[in-house]
Amino acid sequence: MATTTSTTTTTTGNPPPRRDRLSDLPDSTLAQVLSHLGSIDATCTSALSTRWRDVHAAVPVIDLVDPKNGDRYGSNISTCFDHQVTAAVLGKADDVKTRTFRLNAFSPPYDLRDQWFAIALESGLEVFDVKLRYWDHSMRRLCPFAVQPNTSADFVESTRNAFISTPPHVFRCDTLRCLRLTNFTLYLPAGKSAMPSLETLCLKKMMAKKMEKKKKKEDCRDPVQRLVSFCPNLVDLTLEECPTVTGLVVASNRLERFAMICCHNATRVVLHTDRLRTLRYRGGLLAGGDEFFSVGDCSGVVALTVDICESLNGKPTRDVIPVTNLIAGCGNNLTFLHLHLRPAMASHSNAFARALCHVPHLRQLSLKGIVQNNQTVREVITLLRNTPNLDVLSLILVRPQKPKPDYHYLDIDDGGSDGDDDDESQNNGGGRGGQESNVDVHVPRSLWDTQVECLHYCLRKINVVNYNGKPYERMLAKYLLSKAWTLEQFSVTLPAKTTIDRRQELTKELKYWRANKRARISYQE
Repeated sequence: MATTTSTTTTTTGNPPPRRDRLSDLPDSTLAQVLSHLGSIDATCTSALSTRWRDVHAAVPVIDLVDPKNGDRYGSNISTCFDHQVTAAVLGKADDVKTRTFRLNAFSPPYDLRDQWFAIALESGLEVFDVKLRYWDHSMRRLCPFAVQPNTSADFVESTRNAFISTPPHVFRCDTLRCLRLTNFTLYLPAGKSAMPSLETLCLKKMMAKKMEKKKKKEDCRDPVQRLVSFCPNLVDLTLEECPTVTGLVVASNRLERFAMICCHNATRVVLHTDRLRTLRYRGGLLAGGDEFFSVGDCSGVVALTVDICESLNGKPTRDVIPVTNLIAGCGNNLTFLHLHLRPAMASHSNAFARALCHVPHLRQLSLKGIVQNNQTVREVITLLRNTPNLDVLSLILVRPQKPKPDYHYLDIDDGGSDGDDDDESQNNGGGRGGQESNVDVHVPRSLWDTQVECLHYCLRKINVVNYNGKPYERMLAKYLLSKAWTLEQFSVTLPAKTTIDRRQELTKELKYWRANKRARISYQE
């Protein structure tokens, strides 16, 4: 008789290995995921497993930032950035075309640079975004109203035309949809060019030189104007610190977003569009008066940013009228307005308040500047009285910064921003503010009795940036919190050096002032 023995399987209690569902995705999907990373991070995924070894070669994006910020030959960086770019350009699979080329480089060698651009532009490129950085004084802001010494609206003679010229074949790439150039000398090839697919054009800190007069008169036009005329289907146009722009005509009827930042030599801008939705201006008081901006139809603008670089102290109201007319001309569709006035927040409030009467559907208002005295608080309240439907109020508090020695303005990294660098200090610690907050805030009776409709009926959120508890900042905060019955959230951004004790002290004071005790006090980093 045969006997059977049964074996008992003992479990160790370890859970079964989890399935790697991400690796099961097809190569095309993984390449699309990696395209949202920088090229270095995408390449590092090759070390995950054999499945990921070659996935990065199928990514149609090159996105690299040079970490150097000084002498390129004295750097301690272990890996040569030039080799990284070359490997990214040449390391693509044979059947992969680069669609996006995004590069932030510090003085790249001209021979390699030209090869990178040529290879990338031959592959049906759609996005060409290149920022070059240099080690010299040409990185100053081109703004005659900046606090840094020896500033002007143009490059100094010693550095003019010193930037690298734009690659000529980029203007013959008919597949390009987005072109962003920073710190170049804009040089357009002779003859006619066309960029019918280009929808986004952004030029920042561009040197430019005009073509010599030849047979056709249009060759003598400003290079920026010529480039814009090559692009009949522009949707988004940004010009920042382009000193050669004196007049601009944009013929694209598809234009929806336009920004002009510190182009202080411009006196006339004509936009032949009735689709404009976003308009941003940063510069001095409009030199051309009411004729500075000529828009086919600006009644569709929903977001407007006005940033006046020069001080309004001592300026007559008639000089401000062109700016207020620009606001009023946006009409009923304007829902967001950002207003940055110097030196004080809401300067010439009566003129701007009259303009706000023509935009009754304004829902979001952002005010930026210095709250320097009792009068500034009154001017802010004057503006709020003319925004009956306001839903969100943002107050960005800045403080004056004394001019520093010349060498402090060697802006090696060119700011790394979109042009919102300010000449006011944003980082002020809370050391002395603790004593000021122990003093009771007195709001004048005439101000306290001022009735603001939006505070009683519709204002839901208040954002205060760089709040430090200075006396007049506290006066404004107390008035708003004590009057805002519908407030749901009071969001505060404190200076970086604020201590925990100081934060708790400010929180206790702000909560005590709330008219609506359910309003939440929150902090943003």
